[in-house]
Amino acid sequence: MKTWFASYYSTYHGEPVEATVLAVEDHITIGFRCEEGITKTMRWEMLDLNASFDQSQQATSVVNLKNNSRILISNKMAVEFIRQMQEEQSKPWHKKKKAKEWSRSVSIFLGIAAIFVSAYLLIVPWLSEKLASAISIQTEEEFGNAVYDALNISAEQDNEATALFNDFFAEMKVQTPYNIRITIVKSDIVNAFALPGGNIVVYSALLKSLKSYPELAALLSHEFTHVNNRHSTKSVFRQLGSRVFLGLLFGKFGSVTSVLVDQADRFKSLKYSRKLEKEADLEGLAILQKRKIDPEGFVHLLQHLESSASKSGIPEFLASHPDIDNRISYIRSASANKTAEEHSALKTIFEKLK
Repeated sequence: MKTWFASYYSTYHGEPVEATVLAVEDHITIGFRCEEGITKTMRWEMLDLNASFDQSQQATSVVNLKNNSRILISNKMAVEFIRQMQEEQSKPWHKKKKAKEWSRSVSIFLGIAAIFVSAYLLIVPWLSEKLASAISIQTEEEFGNAVYDALNISAEQDNEATALFNDFFAEMKVQTPYNIRITIVKSDIVNAFALPGGNIVVYSALLKSLKSYPELAALLSHEFTHVNNRHSTKSVFRQLGSRVFLGLLFGKFGSVTSVLVDQADRFKSLKYSRKLEKEADLEGLAILQKRKIDPEGFVHLLQHLESSASKSGIPEFLASHPDIDNRISYIRSASANKTAEEHSALKTIFEKLK
C-alpha cells in the first residue's frame, strides 16, 4: 500500500485541486474537496490507468482512460509502483478474449466521449474569457461591486487602515481608467485579492507580515495589475464557463451578476494561470521601477510570507499565488541593477499603518 499527495484534474486540461491518493494492489482511491466544500472519494481500477513520468514537472502523471481525468503525483517512484501492480493484475485478464473486446469497446466509447467533452470544456471557457475582454469597464465595475456586497466586506472593515491604504496608493500616482478602491478587513487570515472593476481587499494579518513600504507598494502593484489587466474577470469567467457564457453572449448581464454573486467566495482564493501571475508580478515590478521604489520589496514580501508559512501553515495569499522560488528568481532578474530612492511620503503613511 502506498499513499501520496497529488493534484487532481477532472479533465486532462482542467484546473487542479489538491488530493490524497491511496494505492493498493488492484485500485487507487482519490480523495479531494470539491467546489461546494464537500469531500469526495473516487476509486480507479489499476487496469484503467496510464501511468508515465512527466520530465517537465518531475512528477508521475496518471490518466484514467475511462473518463480522461488525471492526477499528478509529486513522486518519481509512483509510476513504478503502479506499473508493477498493473502487471500483476493483467496476467489473468490477458488470457480472456472477451475482456480484450470489452476493453476495446470501452476505449472507443471513451475516445468519442472525450472529443465532445474536450470541445465543451475547452472551447466554452475560452470563449467566456474572450467575451470578458469585450465588456465595458462600467459593467465590470458593476459585477465587482455586486460581489463585494455579497461578501459583506464592509462589516469587518478597518476604516482607519482603509483610508491610509488608499492614501498610500494615491501617492504612488498610478494612471488607470479604473477607480481603484482598497479595503482593509480585520482578519487573522493572511490574504489579499482583487475583484473585477477596481476593488482590492487586503486582510489585516497580511499587513502585519509587511516590514517596509516597498513591500506594501509591491503588494498593491501586483493586485492592481490583476484589476487593470482584467485578470480576475477573465479567470473567473473562464472557470465558470457555461454558467456565464450565454449571458455574456446575449448581453444578459443580470444573469451573469447572479452567477458571480452565487460564486462570490471563489474570488477570495482565485488562482490565476502562471502566465497571468507572472504578468502581474512583472508589470507590478515595472510600476515600482518607474517610481524608483526599491524592487527588492517584491522579493522581501514573498520571503516573509514564505517564512510565515513554515511557522503557521500556508497563508491564503501563497495558496492562490504559488511558485514562490520561481517568482523570486525572475523578479530579481528583471530588477537587476535598478536604482531606488527614498520615498518619505510613502514611508510616513506605512509607519502610520504599523
